Amino acid sequence: MGSQLSSARARVKRAFDLIDFNPELQQELAYPMETLSLNLPTRMDDGSRRDFKAWRCRYNSTLGPTKGGIRFHDTVTADEVQTLALLMTLKCALVRLPFGGAKGGVCVDAKQLSIAEKERIAREYVRRAVSFIGPDKDIPAPDVATGEQEMAWMVDEYGRLSQQQRPDTFTGKPIALGGSFGRTAATGKGGFIALQQLLEYLGDLGESDALRLAVQGFGNAGRHFVEAAVAAGHQLVAVADSQVTISDKDGLDFEKLSKVKTEQGSLAAVEGYQSDDASAVLTADCDVLVLAALGDVINADNADQLNCRAIVELANGPIVPAVDEMLIDNGIEVIPDILANAGGVIVSHAEWCQSRVGLRWSESRVDSYLIDTLEDAGERVLSRAREHDIDLRTAAIAEALSHLCAGLVAHGTEEDYISQG
Repeated sequence: MGSQLSSARARVKRAFDLIDFNPELQQELAYPMETLSLNLPTRMDDGSRRDFKAWRCRYNSTLGPTKGGIRFHDTVTADEVQTLALLMTLKCALVRLPFGGAKGGVCVDAKQLSIAEKERIAREYVRRAVSFIGPDKDIPAPDVATGEQEMAWMVDEYGRLSQQQRPDTFTGKPIALGGSFGRTAATGKGGFIALQQLLEYLGDLGESDALRLAVQGFGNAGRHFVEAAVAAGHQLVAVADSQVTISDKDGLDFEKLSKVKTEQGSLAAVEGYQSDDASAVLTADCDVLVLAALGDVINADNADQLNCRAIVELANGPIVPAVDEMLIDNGIEVIPDILANAGGVIVSHAEWCQSRVGLRWSESRVDSYLIDTLEDAGERVLSRAREHDIDLRTAAIAEALSHLCAGLVAHGTEEDYISQG
Protein backbone atom coordinates (compact mmCIF):
# COMPACT_ATOMS: atom_id res chain seq x y z
CA MET A 1 0.00 0.00 0.00
CA GLY A 2 1.29 3.46 -0.90
CA SER A 3 1.70 6.29 1.56
CA GLN A 4 -1.16 8.36 0.10
CA LEU A 5 -3.69 5.56 0.39
CA SER A 6 -2.45 4.71 3.87
CA SER A 7 -2.94 8.31 4.99
CA ALA A 8 -6.42 8.50 3.49
CA ARG A 9 -7.37 5.30 5.31
CA ALA A 10 -6.35 6.94 8.59
CA ARG A 11 -9.02 9.60 8.02
CA VAL A 12 -11.57 6.89 7.33
CA LYS A 13 -10.62 5.03 10.50
CA ARG A 14 -11.08 8.20 12.58
CA ALA A 15 -14.57 8.76 11.17
CA PHE A 16 -15.63 5.13 11.70
CA ASP A 17 -15.79 5.72 15.44
CA LEU A 18 -18.78 8.02 14.87
CA ILE A 19 -21.09 5.60 13.09
CA ASP A 20 -23.13 2.67 14.41
CA PHE A 21 -21.72 -0.10 12.28
CA ASN A 22 -19.43 -3.03 12.96
CA PRO A 23 -15.83 -1.69 12.77
CA GLU A 24 -14.91 -4.80 10.79
CA LEU A 25 -16.69 -3.22 7.83
CA GLN A 26 -13.61 -1.04 7.50
CA GLN A 27 -11.95 -3.99 5.82
CA GLU A 28 -14.31 -3.55 2.86
CA LEU A 29 -12.65 -0.18 2.24
CA ALA A 30 -9.10 -1.09 3.16
CA TYR A 31 -8.07 -1.90 -0.41
CA PRO A 32 -9.52 -1.30 -3.87
CA MET A 33 -11.58 -4.08 -5.42
CA GLU A 34 -9.43 -4.00 -8.57
CA THR A 35 -6.73 -1.89 -10.21
CA LEU A 36 -5.71 -2.19 -13.84
CA SER A 37 -2.11 -1.30 -14.71
CA LEU A 38 -1.54 -0.31 -18.33
CA ASN A 39 1.22 0.44 -20.78
CA LEU A 40 0.26 2.80 -23.60
CA PRO A 41 2.65 2.53 -26.58
CA THR A 42 2.21 5.74 -28.60
CA ARG A 43 3.63 7.00 -31.88
CA MET A 44 4.76 10.60 -31.44
CA ASP A 45 4.64 13.29 -34.11
CA ASP A 46 8.39 12.96 -34.78
CA GLY A 47 7.96 9.28 -35.61
CA SER A 48 9.42 7.96 -32.35
CA ARG A 49 7.58 5.57 -30.04
CA ARG A 50 7.03 6.29 -26.36
CA ASP A 51 5.42 4.12 -23.72
CA PHE A 52 3.31 5.76 -21.03
CA LYS A 53 2.32 4.11 -17.77
CA ALA A 54 -1.37 4.34 -16.90
CA TRP A 55 -3.89 2.99 -14.41
CA ARG A 56 -7.60 2.58 -13.77
CA CYS A 57 -8.84 1.73 -10.28
CA ARG A 58 -12.36 0.62 -9.37
CA TYR A 59 -12.31 1.00 -5.61
CA ASN A 60 -15.78 -0.05 -4.50
CA SER A 61 -19.04 -0.76 -6.33
CA THR A 62 -21.40 -1.31 -3.40
CA LEU A 63 -23.71 1.55 -4.40
CA GLY A 64 -23.55 1.14 -8.17
CA PRO A 65 -21.22 1.24 -11.19
CA THR A 66 -17.97 3.00 -10.40
CA LYS A 67 -17.41 6.60 -11.45
CA GLY A 68 -14.32 8.78 -11.67
CA GLY A 69 -12.13 10.94 -13.87
CA ILE A 70 -9.03 10.24 -15.94
CA ARG A 71 -6.11 12.62 -15.44
CA PHE A 72 -3.08 13.24 -17.64
CA HIS A 73 -0.17 14.40 -15.48
CA ASP A 74 3.49 13.53 -15.13
CA THR A 75 3.20 12.87 -11.38
CA VAL A 76 0.45 10.25 -11.64
CA THR A 77 1.16 7.01 -9.74
CA ALA A 78 -0.82 3.90 -8.87
CA ASP A 79 -0.93 5.06 -5.24
CA GLU A 80 -2.45 8.41 -6.24
CA VAL A 81 -5.04 6.79 -8.52
CA GLN A 82 -6.12 4.36 -5.80
CA THR A 83 -6.34 7.13 -3.20
CA LEU A 84 -8.45 9.30 -5.48
CA ALA A 85 -10.70 6.31 -6.20
CA LEU A 86 -11.29 5.94 -2.45
CA LEU A 87 -12.19 9.64 -2.26
CA MET A 88 -14.64 9.17 -5.15
CA THR A 89 -16.24 6.25 -3.30
CA LEU A 90 -16.80 8.48 -0.27
CA LYS A 91 -17.92 11.44 -2.40
CA CYS A 92 -20.60 9.49 -4.25
CA ALA A 93 -21.84 8.02 -0.96
CA LEU A 94 -21.94 11.45 0.68
CA VAL A 95 -24.12 13.03 -2.02
CA ARG A 96 -26.23 9.85 -2.31
CA LEU A 97 -25.50 9.03 -5.94
CA PRO A 98 -25.97 5.44 -7.22
CA PHE A 99 -22.25 5.19 -8.00
CA GLY A 100 -19.16 3.60 -6.55
CA GLY A 101 -15.76 5.24 -6.79
CA ALA A 102 -13.06 4.94 -9.45
CA LYS A 103 -10.17 6.92 -10.90
CA GLY A 104 -7.77 6.74 -13.81
CA GLY A 105 -4.56 8.39 -14.85
CA VAL A 106 -1.79 8.50 -17.42
CA CYS A 107 1.73 9.48 -16.39
CA VAL A 108 2.44 12.11 -19.05
CA ASP A 109 3.14 15.83 -19.20
CA ALA A 110 0.06 16.91 -21.15
CA LYS A 111 1.50 20.38 -21.78
CA GLN A 112 4.23 18.85 -23.94
CA LEU A 113 1.82 16.94 -26.18
CA SER A 114 0.43 18.03 -29.53
CA ILE A 115 -3.31 17.63 -30.12
CA ALA A 116 -2.63 14.58 -32.29
CA GLU A 117 -0.41 12.96 -29.63
CA LYS A 118 -3.01 13.57 -26.96
CA GLU A 119 -5.67 11.95 -29.13
CA ARG A 120 -3.50 8.88 -29.70
CA ILE A 121 -2.93 8.46 -25.97
CA ALA A 122 -6.62 8.94 -25.16
CA ARG A 123 -7.72 6.36 -27.73
CA GLU A 124 -4.99 3.91 -26.69
CA TYR A 125 -6.15 4.21 -23.07
CA VAL A 126 -9.63 3.09 -24.11
CA ARG A 127 -8.31 0.27 -26.27
CA ARG A 128 -6.30 -1.12 -23.36
CA ALA A 129 -9.06 -0.62 -20.76
CA VAL A 130 -12.14 -1.45 -22.84
CA SER A 131 -13.04 -4.56 -20.82
CA PHE A 132 -12.68 -2.59 -17.59
CA ILE A 133 -15.17 0.19 -18.40
CA GLY A 134 -18.78 0.40 -19.54
CA PRO A 135 -22.04 2.26 -18.77
CA ASP A 136 -23.10 -0.29 -16.16
CA LYS A 137 -19.63 -1.07 -14.83
CA ASP A 138 -17.29 1.94 -14.80
CA ILE A 139 -17.96 5.42 -16.20
CA PRO A 140 -14.91 7.69 -16.73
CA ALA A 141 -14.98 11.50 -16.86
CA PRO A 142 -12.54 14.41 -17.27
CA ASP A 143 -9.96 15.30 -14.64
CA VAL A 144 -6.64 17.16 -14.57
CA ALA A 145 -5.55 18.08 -18.13
CA THR A 146 -8.50 16.30 -19.72
CA GLY A 147 -11.83 17.74 -20.82
CA GLU A 148 -14.63 17.55 -23.36
CA GLN A 149 -12.31 16.83 -26.29
CA GLU A 150 -10.59 13.89 -24.60
CA MET A 151 -13.97 12.44 -23.61
CA ALA A 152 -15.17 12.82 -27.21
CA TRP A 153 -12.18 10.82 -28.48
CA MET A 154 -12.68 8.20 -25.79
CA VAL A 155 -16.42 7.69 -26.30
CA ASP A 156 -15.81 7.47 -30.05
CA GLU A 157 -13.11 4.82 -29.55
CA TYR A 158 -15.33 2.86 -27.17
CA GLY A 159 -18.08 2.91 -29.80
CA ARG A 160 -15.70 1.60 -32.46
CA LEU A 161 -14.53 -1.24 -30.23
CA SER A 162 -17.98 -2.24 -28.95
CA GLN A 163 -19.66 -1.62 -32.31
CA GLN A 164 -22.45 0.33 -30.68
CA GLN A 165 -23.20 3.90 -29.68
CA ARG A 166 -22.91 4.16 -25.88
CA PRO A 167 -22.68 7.83 -24.90
CA ASP A 168 -23.48 6.80 -21.31
CA THR A 169 -20.03 5.19 -21.01
CA PHE A 170 -18.34 8.60 -20.45
CA THR A 171 -19.46 11.89 -18.95
CA GLY A 172 -18.07 15.36 -19.46
CA LYS A 173 -18.64 15.03 -23.21
CA PRO A 174 -19.36 17.89 -25.64
CA ILE A 175 -23.03 18.84 -25.86
CA ALA A 176 -23.13 17.61 -29.47
CA LEU A 177 -22.17 14.09 -28.33
CA GLY A 178 -24.62 13.82 -25.45
CA GLY A 179 -22.97 16.04 -22.88
CA SER A 180 -24.98 17.97 -20.32
CA PHE A 181 -25.58 21.66 -19.93
CA GLY A 182 -23.82 22.89 -16.81
CA ARG A 183 -21.19 20.12 -16.66
CA THR A 184 -18.18 22.35 -17.41
CA ALA A 185 -19.00 24.81 -14.64
CA ALA A 186 -20.32 22.24 -12.16
CA THR A 187 -17.22 21.68 -10.01
CA GLY A 188 -16.44 25.36 -9.50
CA LYS A 189 -20.07 26.37 -9.07
CA GLY A 190 -20.64 23.51 -6.66
CA GLY A 191 -17.66 24.57 -4.56
CA PHE A 192 -19.15 28.03 -4.14
CA ILE A 193 -22.56 26.57 -3.23
CA ALA A 194 -20.86 24.49 -0.51
CA LEU A 195 -18.99 27.53 0.81
CA GLN A 196 -22.16 29.61 0.99
CA GLN A 197 -24.03 26.90 2.84
CA LEU A 198 -21.29 26.21 5.38
CA LEU A 199 -20.40 29.83 6.12
CA GLU A 200 -22.60 29.76 9.21
CA TYR A 201 -20.30 27.09 10.63
CA LEU A 202 -17.24 29.29 10.09
CA GLY A 203 -17.87 31.74 12.92
CA ASP A 204 -17.84 35.45 12.16
CA LEU A 205 -16.83 34.75 8.55
CA GLY A 206 -20.47 33.93 7.97
CA GLU A 207 -21.40 37.50 8.85
CA SER A 208 -19.16 39.04 6.18
CA ASP A 209 -20.85 40.44 3.07
CA ALA A 210 -17.60 40.36 1.10
CA LEU A 211 -15.07 37.61 1.75
CA ARG A 212 -11.47 38.06 0.59
CA LEU A 213 -10.55 35.05 -1.53
CA ALA A 214 -7.20 33.60 -2.62
CA VAL A 215 -7.40 30.88 -5.27
CA GLN A 216 -4.69 28.40 -6.24
CA GLY A 217 -5.49 27.12 -9.71
CA PHE A 218 -7.12 29.12 -12.49
CA GLY A 219 -8.27 26.28 -14.69
CA ASN A 220 -11.83 25.16 -15.21
CA ALA A 221 -12.81 24.64 -11.55
CA GLY A 222 -10.97 27.66 -10.16
CA ARG A 223 -12.31 30.08 -12.76
CA HIS A 224 -15.93 29.03 -12.38
CA PHE A 225 -15.64 29.23 -8.59
CA VAL A 226 -14.28 32.77 -8.83
CA GLU A 227 -16.93 33.76 -11.36
CA ALA A 228 -19.70 32.66 -8.99
CA ALA A 229 -18.04 34.25 -5.96
CA VAL A 230 -17.42 37.62 -7.63
CA ALA A 231 -21.00 37.69 -8.93
CA ALA A 232 -22.14 37.23 -5.31
CA GLY A 233 -20.09 40.23 -4.16
CA HIS A 234 -16.95 38.58 -2.80
CA GLN A 235 -13.45 39.85 -3.57
CA LEU A 236 -10.57 38.04 -5.26
CA VAL A 237 -7.31 39.28 -3.71
CA ALA A 238 -4.88 36.63 -5.03
CA VAL A 239 -4.88 33.97 -7.71
CA ALA A 240 -2.23 31.62 -9.07
CA ASP A 241 -1.75 29.26 -11.97
CA SER A 242 1.23 26.92 -12.40
CA GLN A 243 3.58 29.81 -13.21
CA VAL A 244 2.76 32.89 -11.15
CA THR A 245 0.69 34.42 -8.35
CA ILE A 246 -1.16 37.68 -9.10
CA SER A 247 -2.38 39.69 -6.12
CA ASP A 248 -3.95 42.99 -5.07
CA LYS A 249 -5.29 43.68 -1.58
CA ASP A 250 -7.90 45.99 -3.09
CA GLY A 251 -9.23 43.28 -5.39
CA LEU A 252 -8.44 41.80 -8.78
CA ASP A 253 -10.40 42.24 -12.01
CA PHE A 254 -11.71 38.74 -12.73
CA GLU A 255 -12.77 39.52 -16.29
CA LYS A 256 -9.31 40.85 -17.11
CA LEU A 257 -7.58 37.83 -15.60
CA SER A 258 -9.88 35.39 -17.37
CA LYS A 259 -9.36 37.09 -20.73
CA VAL A 260 -5.57 36.98 -20.42
CA LYS A 261 -5.61 33.34 -19.27
CA THR A 262 -7.77 32.35 -22.22
CA GLU A 263 -5.80 34.28 -24.82
CA GLN A 264 -2.25 33.88 -23.48
CA GLY A 265 -2.52 30.61 -21.57
CA SER A 266 -0.89 32.00 -18.43
CA LEU A 267 -1.47 34.61 -15.76
CA ALA A 268 2.19 35.61 -16.23
CA ALA A 269 1.00 37.83 -19.09
CA VAL A 270 -1.21 39.92 -16.77
CA GLU A 271 0.03 43.49 -16.23
CA GLY A 272 -0.78 46.06 -13.59
CA TYR A 273 -0.77 43.84 -10.51
CA GLN A 274 1.83 42.56 -8.08
CA SER A 275 3.19 39.21 -9.21
CA ASP A 276 5.13 36.53 -7.35
CA ASP A 277 6.02 32.85 -7.61
CA ALA A 278 3.19 30.38 -7.98
CA SER A 279 3.36 29.13 -4.38
CA ALA A 280 2.90 32.60 -2.88
CA VAL A 281 -0.87 32.30 -3.12
CA LEU A 282 -0.85 29.67 -0.37
CA THR A 283 0.27 32.21 2.25
CA ALA A 284 -1.74 35.17 0.94
CA ASP A 285 -3.64 37.24 3.51
CA CYS A 286 -7.28 36.26 2.93
CA ASP A 287 -10.45 34.99 4.54
CA VAL A 288 -10.83 31.88 2.41
CA LEU A 289 -8.11 29.97 0.55
CA VAL A 290 -9.46 27.95 -2.36
CA LEU A 291 -7.26 25.03 -3.44
CA ALA A 292 -8.15 24.24 -7.06
CA ALA A 293 -4.92 22.76 -8.43
CA LEU A 294 -3.32 19.46 -7.41
CA GLY A 295 -3.02 17.27 -4.33
CA ASP A 296 -0.70 17.54 -1.31
CA VAL A 297 -0.04 21.28 -1.67
CA ILE A 298 -0.63 22.00 2.03
CA ASN A 299 1.84 19.99 4.06
CA ALA A 300 4.16 20.14 7.06
CA ASP A 301 6.40 22.67 5.29
CA ASN A 302 3.76 25.37 4.89
CA ALA A 303 0.70 24.55 7.02
CA ASP A 304 1.80 26.87 9.83
CA GLN A 305 2.32 29.77 7.39
CA LEU A 306 -1.28 30.05 6.18
CA ASN A 307 -3.02 33.42 6.56
CA CYS A 308 -6.61 32.30 5.99
CA ARG A 309 -9.58 31.52 8.17
CA ALA A 310 -11.01 28.72 6.07
CA ILE A 311 -10.04 26.47 3.14
CA VAL A 312 -12.18 25.13 0.30
CA GLU A 313 -10.75 21.93 -1.19
CA LEU A 314 -11.82 22.28 -4.81
CA ALA A 315 -8.98 19.95 -5.85
CA ASN A 316 -8.79 16.33 -4.72
CA GLY A 317 -6.63 15.75 -1.65
CA PRO A 318 -4.84 19.13 -1.54
CA ILE A 319 -4.13 18.85 2.21
CA VAL A 320 -2.00 15.99 3.53
CA PRO A 321 -3.68 14.17 6.45
CA ALA A 322 -0.65 14.74 8.69
CA VAL A 323 -1.53 18.44 9.11
CA ASP A 324 -5.26 18.02 9.82
CA GLU A 325 -4.83 18.52 13.56
CA MET A 326 -2.52 21.49 13.05
CA LEU A 327 -5.14 23.29 10.97
CA ILE A 328 -7.83 22.57 13.57
CA ASP A 329 -5.58 23.86 16.35
CA ASN A 330 -4.91 27.02 14.32
CA GLY A 331 -8.64 27.65 13.92
CA ILE A 332 -8.71 26.97 10.17
CA GLU A 333 -11.84 25.09 9.11
CA VAL A 334 -11.72 23.00 5.94
CA ILE A 335 -14.63 22.39 3.60
CA PRO A 336 -13.46 18.94 2.43
CA ASP A 337 -13.03 17.81 -1.15
CA ILE A 338 -15.69 15.10 -1.00
CA LEU A 339 -18.26 17.86 -0.51
CA ALA A 340 -16.61 20.94 -2.03
CA ASN A 341 -15.89 19.42 -5.45
CA ALA A 342 -18.85 17.04 -5.63
CA GLY A 343 -20.60 19.30 -8.16
CA GLY A 344 -18.73 17.62 -11.00
CA VAL A 345 -19.92 14.10 -10.22
CA ILE A 346 -23.44 15.31 -9.42
CA VAL A 347 -23.84 16.81 -12.89
CA SER A 348 -22.03 13.81 -14.35
CA HIS A 349 -24.81 11.69 -12.87
CA ALA A 350 -27.32 13.99 -14.55
CA GLU A 351 -25.45 13.55 -17.85
CA TRP A 352 -25.33 9.76 -17.42
CA CYS A 353 -29.10 9.69 -16.85
CA GLN A 354 -29.72 11.86 -19.91
CA SER A 355 -27.46 9.71 -22.10
CA ARG A 356 -29.18 6.51 -21.00
CA VAL A 357 -32.68 7.67 -21.94
CA GLY A 358 -31.81 9.98 -24.83
CA LEU A 359 -33.23 13.16 -23.31
CA ARG A 360 -31.74 16.61 -22.79
CA TRP A 361 -32.30 18.48 -19.52
CA SER A 362 -32.45 22.28 -19.57
CA GLU A 363 -29.64 24.17 -17.87
CA SER A 364 -32.05 25.39 -15.19
CA ARG A 365 -33.05 21.80 -14.40
CA VAL A 366 -29.41 20.76 -14.14
CA ASP A 367 -28.68 23.71 -11.85
CA SER A 368 -31.62 22.85 -9.63
CA TYR A 369 -30.45 19.25 -9.36
CA LEU A 370 -26.93 20.42 -8.49
CA ILE A 371 -28.12 22.86 -5.82
CA ASP A 372 -30.65 20.50 -4.25
CA THR A 373 -28.21 17.59 -4.07
CA LEU A 374 -25.36 19.65 -2.63
CA GLU A 375 -27.52 21.46 -0.11
CA ASP A 376 -28.97 18.17 1.11
CA ALA A 377 -25.46 16.78 1.62
CA GLY A 378 -24.29 19.98 3.27
CA GLU A 379 -27.16 19.94 5.76
CA ARG A 380 -26.35 16.37 6.75
CA VAL A 381 -22.66 17.22 7.21
CA LEU A 382 -23.51 20.28 9.33
CA SER A 383 -25.90 18.25 11.46
CA ARG A 384 -23.30 15.57 12.15
CA ALA A 385 -20.55 18.13 12.84
CA ARG A 386 -22.73 19.87 15.42
CA GLU A 387 -23.95 16.64 16.98
CA HIS A 388 -20.43 15.36 17.61
CA ASP A 389 -18.62 18.73 17.84
CA ILE A 390 -16.15 17.71 15.16
CA ASP A 391 -14.53 19.25 12.10
CA LEU A 392 -16.33 19.28 8.76
CA ARG A 393 -14.00 16.75 7.11
CA THR A 394 -14.56 14.07 9.74
CA ALA A 395 -18.29 14.79 9.69
CA ALA A 396 -18.42 14.45 5.89
CA ILE A 397 -16.50 11.16 5.89
CA ALA A 398 -18.68 9.78 8.70
CA GLU A 399 -21.82 10.75 6.80
CA ALA A 400 -20.50 9.05 3.66
CA LEU A 401 -19.49 5.93 5.57
CA SER A 402 -22.89 5.66 7.20
CA HIS A 403 -24.60 5.45 3.80
CA LEU A 404 -21.92 3.18 2.33
CA CYS A 405 -22.05 0.75 5.27
CA ALA A 406 -25.83 0.63 5.04
CA GLY A 407 -25.32 -0.52 1.46
CA LEU A 408 -22.77 -3.13 2.50
CA VAL A 409 -25.14 -4.51 5.12
CA ALA A 410 -28.02 -4.57 2.63
CA HIS A 411 -25.95 -6.60 0.16
CA GLY A 412 -25.40 -9.49 2.56
CA THR A 413 -26.74 -11.22 5.65
CA GLU A 414 -23.49 -12.39 7.20
CA GLU A 415 -23.30 -11.91 10.95
CA ASP A 416 -20.24 -9.70 10.58
CA TYR A 417 -22.33 -7.13 8.74
CA ILE A 418 -25.01 -6.68 11.38
CA SER A 419 -25.23 -3.11 12.68
CA GLN A 420 -24.03 -2.55 16.18
CA GLY A 421 -26.61 0.18 16.66
